[in-house]
Amino acid sequence: MLFVVDRPRLLRMIAIVRDDKTLARRGKRPPFLRLAAKGDQVTVLGETASATFPATVYEPGVLFLPPAYFCRLMRTFAGEKFFTLQMTRDGLLIGDVRLPFVDSDMAYFADPDTAPDRWPPPEPPVPEPEIAPKKVVPTLFPMDDSRQGDR
Repeated sequence: MLFVVDRPRLLRMIAIVRDDKTLARRGKRPPFLRLAAKGDQVTVLGETASATFPATVYEPGVLFLPPAYFCRLMRTFAGEKFFTLQMTRDGLLIGDVRLPFVDSDMAYFADPDTAPDRWPPPEPPVPEPEIAPKKVVPTLFPMDDSRQGDR
């Protein structure tokens, strides 16, 4: 994944779609932001909203990352007009800053078509437990209880 994006526009779009805007939500673990670079645009997807805007995409990909962590990092580049974000084997490279996968909470998918919409993916539904048949007491001649009244 390698793309160049307008930094102020990216920060505005993240501010619009992020789900931990209130102080009550910031204490909880918010859903990850989904940054998808494909074609000539970048899509930022939150839990309830999304934003798509033009960017120069050299290599497509999808990156999931925590919104607060990413926004704090973006503020360190205050004088920059454009950002180059690149995924390498070691992690995310933004300017001279490298965020390794080991220490950060990120997920990366090289193919945008196979990447999930949310991270972590939703839990699969739990199947209903099977009801075991009642244990039948073994008898020499099995009898049906409904026919006992006919005798």
